Amino acid sequence: MEPASVDRRSSQLDDIAEALPQRSAALSRLFLTRSSVCVSRTEVGVLRNLREGPRRITELAAEERVTQPAITLLVNRLAERDWVKRVPDPSDGRAVLVSLTPVGEEAFEQLRAEYRALLHEEMATLDDTEVETLAAAVKILDLLIERLSR
Repeated sequence: MEPASVDRRSSQLDDIAEALPQRSAALSRLFLTRSSVCVSRTEVGVLRNLREGPRRITELAAEERVTQPAITLLVNRLAERDWVKRVPDPSDGRAVLVSLTPVGEEAFEQLRAEYRALLHEEMATLDDTEVETLAAAVKILDLLIERLSR
């Protein structure tokens, strides 16, 4: 590769690295302002994590990158909505697990359906090449996420 090409590629990689999290956050914010379900991005993250199974408060705090007191308040809010419940940890009688309730599962599924509908409506205006480019980008992002997760 020629030096100019290397510099251009490096500049593009810097731009992409900065732009991806910003664009992802912007999409999330836009969606949540239009959703019929009043929920924060962190609450959505907790619901998504709990779909995989019950978690301890400490695990949820680590996964969401917030303090334990903050996640406790968030879980309390979700419990008041009957979206989550606390259950005894079968492996440790002193600890509790947070699990998703059927009402919480339904709320999360409603959010997912609304998000898909919103994006589908907007993406339907794209031409075939743009849709194929986005599909390829998703596959590439999945590979990056997998490599970064190791």
